[in-house]
Amino acid sequence: MKGILWVDTEVNGKNVRTEYIQKYISYEIKIEHPFLLIPVKIKEETERLSFYLEDQKVLEYQVFPLEEGEIVDYYAPVPVASWIGRTIRLEGNYPEAFYAKMKQADRLPQSEQLHPLMHFSPVNGWMNDPNGLVCQDGIYHLFYQHNAFGTKWDNMSWGHAVSEDLLHWEHRSMAILPDEDGTIFTGSGLCNEKGLLELPENALVFFYTSAGGSSDSPWSEGRQFTQRIAYSTDRGETLHKKNQVIVPNLTRGNRDPKVYWHEESKGYIMSLYLKDHEYAILRSEDLEHWELTQRIFLLTTRECPDLRPVPVEGGQEKWMLFTALGEYFTGDFDGFQFTNLDEGRMAYQNELPYAGQTYFDLKDRVVLMHWLRTKNPKKYYTGMMGIPRELTFIKGEEGFILRQSVIREWKEQRILVRDEKLQKQWEDESVRNAALELYLKVQGAFLLSVNIYGQKLSYQRREGILWVNGVSCKVKEDLRDLSIIVDREILEVAANEDTLLYFFETDLQELAGKISVEADQKVDSCMWIILSEREHE
Repeated sequence: MKGILWVDTEVNGKNVRTEYIQKYISYEIKIEHPFLLIPVKIKEETERLSFYLEDQKVLEYQVFPLEEGEIVDYYAPVPVASWIGRTIRLEGNYPEAFYAKMKQADRLPQSEQLHPLMHFSPVNGWMNDPNGLVCQDGIYHLFYQHNAFGTKWDNMSWGHAVSEDLLHWEHRSMAILPDEDGTIFTGSGLCNEKGLLELPENALVFFYTSAGGSSDSPWSEGRQFTQRIAYSTDRGETLHKKNQVIVPNLTRGNRDPKVYWHEESKGYIMSLYLKDHEYAILRSEDLEHWELTQRIFLLTTRECPDLRPVPVEGGQEKWMLFTALGEYFTGDFDGFQFTNLDEGRMAYQNELPYAGQTYFDLKDRVVLMHWLRTKNPKKYYTGMMGIPRELTFIKGEEGFILRQSVIREWKEQRILVRDEKLQKQWEDESVRNAALELYLKVQGAFLLSVNIYGQKLSYQRREGILWVNGVSCKVKEDLRDLSIIVDREILEVAANEDTLLYFFETDLQELAGKISVEADQKVDSCMWIILSEREHE
């Protein structure tokens, strides 16, 4: 079907009305499989693609229009299982070649490109903030901000993956899709242990921002950002929206609800970003009706708050407010007010990580997942997640310092390949296609040089600076130890018993070549590898 538009242009100072023939704008398809695969060709400009059931719009995305003769870069899977047996109508300014390339499938498409082995990344498309971090029946759920239709921020939805060990992930279909109320921004999840919302106790409940009027949501023009609920009664496999607003618009752009149960005051608490550098704390007893109890202004921060208790090594616990840039504040919390805040400290020593969030109530530990803002050049995906880290506080003269240790599952699955004691220099060669961790105990060394597959690290004690691939990193005190994790496109460096943390993007694909360590003093070293599931099999 073609449409005719009239376009007014100015020619020699006069308005001239010309006829413009629009490209194919309507296409009907009967849904027979769970996934509709949309062809994606990465370009500069996108067009609006609308999905209709009968005369009701049910979905809308910004998609690149594939032209005749162009090769598909990848396919974006739209979950359509609920529409099987029905006919949908697609409308948009797209050529016939675009619709001709569409497919239906029973399974999610796979990527032919190499991905990091242990750092979660999307099959294709854009990824940012982790969301809805919850564990049920031994299955960890990772939801995340996702644009399946390109490698840049747009079309915000929740992607989904599951894992039994927080390291090896299985991709699931998109979990929450945009609608007329807005695209889907960051949020959180919990287990419905109290049987609220007229849902069973084993239901999973998710809180998210419906970003009405967002720049990626022309369908919701004129609407506001509001906080809403989705739920799952099948162990997180499918999420359903509850058609209600639980927190109305408090101020421009309010978003990122993080919800926990506060046992002492017998109520649920929500930390919420408002705007600029301002946050809110709200309280509820039923997850539906929320009361604003506090506003907090933190000058150097923005977005993605996470207010929760963290254990202090040696006993007790301390409340922490974690923010998107990795700045965290410790204080006291009574279920209503977060008080006695300190000046704040940085969990990360550079800007690659962002929007870290913790898993809801793992009982015996606090686990942080953070988004890494990698660019992934020459790939059809952008962004990845860092290795999850267990959080504890160390109480010292300067206050509470956050220790971020790699999760116990990582340590349990490591395979020792080298354990050298008291060596000032050694060289090894590895060709295993695995993630690698090198640990060095370097206390007393004045000069240190490390080369891992061409990734160069050096330390000079007099300067108090650690150099990583030519980038300087401040070490405020003497360097005592280094933990270096290399996983193809990412390098994680932890120092001083995991209290300093750095992240660097690399251009590595296959991990092969020499590994060497040199120091002016004796250095203890251990090296491990972590295998992918495929290699385990």
